Amino acid sequence: MLQDLLDEAAAVERPARRVVHDRRAAFLGALSIWLLGAALVLQVLSLVQQFSYLFAPRPGELPIVIAVLATAVIVGLVGVVVGCMAATKADGRRAGVFGSALGLGFLVLFGAASWFGWGFLGALSAPI
Repeated sequence: MLQDLLDEAAAVERPARRVVHDRRAAFLGALSIWLLGAALVLQVLSLVQQFSYLFAPRPGELPIVIAVLATAVIVGLVGVVVGCMAATKADGRRAGVFGSALGLGFLVLFGAASWFGWGFLGALSAPI
């Protein structure tokens, strides 16, 4: 009886290790995660610049603030698009969907924080 169980356990084939069939999709999935990281760094940098400008504006600083803000949004959107492209194939689906979802979430939070900052600046600048 014990030998039968051992023979049966040995006969059970283990699934073969998953082989990447589409390297491009796997690369796009990883690229979306890297772009997400770059966008997150740019978004934090942009928020620091925005709030610095909000409380202590210096002449000539506004174009740089807007350029970093636009760059952060563009890199975030590119990361979401690359993640969606990766999610169309099975080899890039997991990382692609993760990168896209997290990228969209960070863009929404970044937009809300930026909107709050610029609204606060507008409220401070309004005449009483």
